Amino acid sequence: MGQLPAIHSAMDSYQFPEQKILCSEKPFSRDLISALLAQVSSPDSPLTGYIKFVGSDATIYFLFFLKGSPYAAGRYAGGKPVSYTIRELGAHLSTSAAESMTVTLCQTDPVLLKCMLLFLQEEPAIKAPTSMIDLEYIVRQIGEGGAHALITLCRERTFNFFFFKDGRAATVHYSDLEFERPEGMTVDEEMLLYAFQPGAKVEIYVFRDMVTEEAGDAGLLDSSALLDLLAGGDQKAGEVEPKALPEAEKTGMLRQRSKLPTVVLNVETGSQQGERFTVTLPCTIGRRDCDLILNDGQISRLHAELKILENKLVIEDQGSTNGTQVNGESITTKKLSPRDVITLGETNLRITPA
Repeated sequence: MGQLPAIHSAMDSYQFPEQKILCSEKPFSRDLISALLAQVSSPDSPLTGYIKFVGSDATIYFLFFLKGSPYAAGRYAGGKPVSYTIRELGAHLSTSAAESMTVTLCQTDPVLLKCMLLFLQEEPAIKAPTSMIDLEYIVRQIGEGGAHALITLCRERTFNFFFFKDGRAATVHYSDLEFERPEGMTVDEEMLLYAFQPGAKVEIYVFRDMVTEEAGDAGLLDSSALLDLLAGGDQKAGEVEPKALPEAEKTGMLRQRSKLPTVVLNVETGSQQGERFTVTLPCTIGRRDCDLILNDGQISRLHAELKILENKLVIEDQGSTNGTQVNGESITTKKLSPRDVITLGETNLRITPA
């Protein structure tokens, strides 16, 4: 008699929006995976969405589909997203006690699919507690830019996606089912209400680079090979030549481009000591109306800027009142190396490549 799946509480696992659940938390088996793949690739109604595999250790694996075809894969565990090829997903499933996993199939619209892919594939331009940023300023910036953007708000391991179309808050997808949505509010007003709930710790992730990538091996496996890859069998069998889908069949939002450079800033001294920010370059730093806002009265409204010059990471003081230092030396412009310490006011930031 087979072992029952290990039981894990929903509180142990991070939660992502599930738009239309077609199969919910069924025990992993080859027969189940076979049935779900057949449902996904049905000629009559090919599915856009994802299959979610959740392990007994609360690790979440995703396999994404676009119009019935595998598109990308990834994992979320320990607060960290990882992007996979389809084969990498299969390899991890084969070494992760798949028989103890639960499997869920969700159908989504292209916007939610886009949000999920961005979260797993891209570094956010801003990642910080909402108490440490000026969210209204960020929303104004997005509006003035007139481009697509994504703001993700996380409270108690639930991720909620607020999608901006052409600079305007257009769509929200919640996984926090305890939040009662108010009536009569615009999406951005609702987002501000969620971000600053009294007594709640909410973390924000801002994505401005809206490009997602198809896995390089997405078109290399037929349905039989995909089943063997996910549920055991000869993973080399059934390989086919890549299928060149017409661009019109993919959505215009799902395209490929190199990622923007990012760095991690660890706050070592100051009122925000212990905080960690991941920022996309170029990044302005200051007390107000900047990409990264620091709670330090000795920092100017616009204090400094991090950017790439001649393929090097550079910090440039922006005429601040109290100046900028790198490793204790006052600077105007300075090339940076990993582990350098930037001093702005009473705040020390240590640089680490993301």
